[in-house]
Amino acid sequence: MKTIKHEIKLEKSVKIILAVFAIGIFLNAFSSPISKELLGTSEAEASLGRAHLPIHIVCLKGCK
Repeated sequence: MKTIKHEIKLEKSVKIILAVFAIGIFLNAFSSPISKELLGTSEAEASLGRAHLPIHIVCLKGCK
């Protein structure tokens, strides 16, 4: 029985684009811990208004 082997060769530009996507996804996964450590963001600075606060919506006549 013969084995058939298929190889897919990608162009250099496609490999570069895929590498950039992979690096971007990897950095996005660790963006919060890295930025806190490298930039020195602390809870005290976050309380000064740098953090996003939740928005509360109050419905006076009922929400639909």
